[in-house]
Amino acid sequence: MDFLLAFGLTGLAASGGWIAWAAARGWSRRRDRRHELRLARARATAEIRRAELAAQVREIELANETYQDFVRRHPER
Repeated sequence: MDFLLAFGLTGLAASGGWIAWAAARGWSRRRDRRHELRLARARATAEIRRAELAAQVREIELANETYQDFVRRHPER
């Protein structure tokens, strides 16, 4: 039994660096993935806002064109 305990502890000590490296790498990847997801959400939100603003600008342009057309057709007003 002592042999198995010593063998297990030696194996754990020998692979401890690899375990720590894998844990650090996993944590780093998870952090990077969360950051990428936040950036993707921010980009999507910005794209939606940009589309909304473009739609508002087009709506204003159409209203202006309609008004200018009315003024051209009815110069007496």
